Amino acid sequence: MFKLAERITRENLIKNGEFLVIGGPCAVETEEQVRKVASALYDLGIKVMRGQLWKPRSSPDSFQGVGLTGLPWLQRIKEDFGMIIATEIVDKDQIEPTMEVVDVPWVGSRNMQNFELLKALRGNGTDQRPVILKRGASCTIDEWLQSADYIGRDRVILCERGIRSATDSTRYTLDLNGALVVKHDKRMPVIGDPSHPAGRADLVPALSRSIVAAGLDGLVIEVHPDPANALSDAKQQITPATFREVLGQIKAVYRAMDLSINRADLS
Repeated sequence: MFKLAERITRENLIKNGEFLVIGGPCAVETEEQVRKVASALYDLGIKVMRGQLWKPRSSPDSFQGVGLTGLPWLQRIKEDFGMIIATEIVDKDQIEPTMEVVDVPWVGSRNMQNFELLKALRGNGTDQRPVILKRGASCTIDEWLQSADYIGRDRVILCERGIRSATDSTRYTLDLNGALVVKHDKRMPVIGDPSHPAGRADLVPALSRSIVAAGLDGLVIEVHPDPANALSDAKQQITPATFREVLGQIKAVYRAMDLSINRADLS
């Protein structure tokens, strides 16, 4: 089997003057669901799809993901749509069975300080796939960077996804200040997640625009064909139609800033 992982590097995804857009559902639920999203992303020129097979949840009664059952579904999406697949890895034992399908391993907020997982993702130095590392909800910038060091900073793409704060009006607080510190002071690539800080779909477009206007390197946004019936994070996922509108808004922001958004093919 040809391994896309052999040619996907951080430099392929994060380029000067381009903006990385990753879309997809909070969790893989069925093959029909992920194919609908993949088709919509493909039509919009999006090349990277998020598809979480495992979902670490606060309640044991919540949907935990389909696990390896969904891996062949993602493989067929790669073959049929040419998608780059980004998937959250929640345990070191999941790395080996997914590595031929998953191009961009992903460490979620809850596992940012799961150091055994981070060390396993570093491996023996031969795997150069980029790793998205989300910031822990209560973690400092220094702790975030130290976690990146376990994997290797040259492979890591940091993702600001909101932190706990005094506000109780939204799920989290999008910390653009912190994201800009690690981007400019530490010279790290940083993307933003508008879905989790909002916790509600109607705020996602505005937060997406703020991520672009701040000058971050990209964003990852949750897109579901039927958000009302999603098995996880139903309130914050947007439809493909809304996603199309958001991409148009992103393009307008980039035009106003005289920047390029070639990665999303929106020029």
